[in-house]
Amino acid sequence: MTAKTAKRTDLTQRAVGAMKAAVAKVIEDHTRAGRPLAVWRDGKVVMIPSQEAAAVHEEPGKCRTGKKHSA
Repeated sequence: MTAKTAKRTDLTQRAVGAMKAAVAKVIEDHTRAGRPLAVWRDGKVVMIPSQEAAAVHEEPGKCRTGKKHSA
């Protein structure tokens, strides 16, 4: 791995970490306020309870559709 590739990989990992933290904060804020979240599911925008979003967010391996995907 070159230094340039390593730097790009580190930046990608930091960006993914920042996105995960942002999603967790939004879910936490919506849960505290009792507001549902808008998510993309089966080609449509649907509103789900924030508790459902928290469960999906905490379960590794789930993709945006809520279906398991293989690694």
